[in-house]
Amino acid sequence: MRAPWRWTLLLVWAVSLLAALLVYGQRQLSLFDPDGTLLHLTTATQFDTQLVELLNHENIKAGSIVHVGTASRCYCETLSAPHQQQLSTQLGSRYESVRVNLEDIPELQKIIPAVPALIVLDERNHLRYLGPYATGYGCFTGKNLVQQVVSYATQSPYRGAVINADAEGCFC
Repeated sequence: MRAPWRWTLLLVWAVSLLAALLVYGQRQLSLFDPDGTLLHLTTATQFDTQLVELLNHENIKAGSIVHVGTASRCYCETLSAPHQQQLSTQLGSRYESVRVNLEDIPELQKIIPAVPALIVLDERNHLRYLGPYATGYGCFTGKNLVQQVVSYATQSPYRGAVINADAEGCFC
């Protein structure tokens, strides 16, 4: 008679633990562009040009991988470090890595809704990609976007920028 109660208690404990993990995990997920601000800005015909000019004004040159973060270094930024390394390795000497803090460029704060974010400018100063590194729980269980970003950065001929505003993951 005791054995069924033990199994029942164990099953209740396991289900409770899984439910708690699921609730906690859902709280860690957030939208990259929750208010649609970036999505709305990208509808302007000169969005790419204006963003590139803003970055050039901040001494960010053509052929740059721009890692956008914050001065406070939120937890989600530490999770993007492997993605940053992968991008630098795969794009090699063709691109220079640059880190900027969102607080240092007020105009960029109006554009980028969350961090960590990534901006890729090719060697001809075209915007190739703007968006997150990855999606999913902690940005490591979901979809790693590094391979896609590499293909966007090296795609020839240039077909326009890819703006990834529709993502859910670990963002601050």
